[in-house]
Amino acid sequence: MKERRPINIGWATDSFVPDRPIYLYGQFYTRVRKYVHDPATVTALVIENGGDQAIIVSCDTVEIHDGVDAALRARFQGDPEIDPAKISISATHSHTNSHFSAAGHFWPHMQALGVDSMPEVKTPDDLLDAQEAQDFFIGRIESVIRRAWNARKPGGVSRAQDYAAVGFNRRPQFLHKDGTVESKMYGVCDSPEFIKFEGTVDHTIDMLYTWDMDRNLTGVAVGVPCPSQVMELHYFISADYWHYARKAIRAELGNIYVLPLCEAAGDQNPLDLVQLGKLNHEELDGWNAQAGEVWPNLDPGRECDKIGHRISDAVMRGLEDDTESCICYDVAFAHKVESVSLPIRKVSRADYDEAVPLVKAAMERAAHAPRLTDAEVVKYFEPFGVVERWELQQKTDVCSFNVHFIRIGDTVITTNPFELFVDYSMRIRARAKAPQIFNVQLANGCDGYLPTQAAIDGGSYSSKPSSTTCGPEGGDALVEEFIKNIDELMR
Repeated sequence: MKERRPINIGWATDSFVPDRPIYLYGQFYTRVRKYVHDPATVTALVIENGGDQAIIVSCDTVEIHDGVDAALRARFQGDPEIDPAKISISATHSHTNSHFSAAGHFWPHMQALGVDSMPEVKTPDDLLDAQEAQDFFIGRIESVIRRAWNARKPGGVSRAQDYAAVGFNRRPQFLHKDGTVESKMYGVCDSPEFIKFEGTVDHTIDMLYTWDMDRNLTGVAVGVPCPSQVMELHYFISADYWHYARKAIRAELGNIYVLPLCEAAGDQNPLDLVQLGKLNHEELDGWNAQAGEVWPNLDPGRECDKIGHRISDAVMRGLEDDTESCICYDVAFAHKVESVSLPIRKVSRADYDEAVPLVKAAMERAAHAPRLTDAEVVKYFEPFGVVERWELQQKTDVCSFNVHFIRIGDTVITTNPFELFVDYSMRIRARAKAPQIFNVQLANGCDGYLPTQAAIDGGSYSSKPSSTTCGPEGGDALVEEFIKNIDELMR
């Protein structure tokens, strides 16, 4: 049993919307923000007890680039109080924000063709990009962390778990006339070939409430296993449904802090494809083509508002479930960071030999013709990914990254850098000894999707080598590693 001590809790939040245009990420076609739909925020929760500390940061953005993670920690090297190793930063996976990386704008796997071969993008003179964008982002995060640290006061925590329909499986399966079964991300379910969804859904909503010494609620960490991408196709900045969830929660509870955490959701999205497909045949085809902006037949703001209220309702039900009477002011608290290595997903020689001619054709096309189109970038995405994986596996067999395991009473928060398919999180939560587990994805880096064997067999984007670093073998190893570490924390 970890030593119980009184804990100190600090919160801070801020917008990180730049006052200049910036590239948006999350789609294959290039987007520069035209306006701000609603503010994207960075929020930090600090917990420390004089012996250990955890600084948990969430950002309304698509991912945390490896360079961003390293540069942020460098800001705290030598700090007499804040341990940079104990900072964990994750993304809500909003597809209507930038990635704020010094690497600048890029097309996946297309670096070999050269920037001059990529689709032409007209950008404003005052575009915020590359190192300048990263410095802006990191500066805002650093400020929020320091404010949260300086705001620390004695407090307590309580936990709750409830359910809300936010995420839906986004990989429907289709039985073709030749007897083969194919998965298709964002496939049109209004088809006689549709038979089922490839995987399950997870409607769990995890809550960790924080309180001051007078039993006043100060904030809540909310874990939702679904990316925030209702708005994902458009040219504006938005925190997506999290903006609406924060508004709904604060309408009920006052101006408390809300820490949004995207739990494992690699095969989830916040729209029900069974209903969406009925009125969006062409729109879903365009969605999959990734060649330009698509406006589905739905009101995205209304969808986000409904999702936000469902999340808020779960937060309120958690409070009603005797949560306040279970506030603990001296909790078992521990934070350990473990280096984890998983086997990378390898491609076969046959896969490589099949991809090479397509890559050569792309190189030839880029050398002797005008710029590629967005459609061609999508076309070449997979073969370039296969060739890059072949080259990587000649150098290494593993993908290594740091994992944060944070115990706060009966709650454990874990992190991973993947878009982790729900099945793996289900296995961890079912078998590990902690009563409550937040499996936070897209944290402290970004290593692509981590799909199941069913996804590999079904095909489609999010299960191909070009969009994954590890496969089912790595997923199995991750599950066992996480269970071992969680159980050690709970002893």
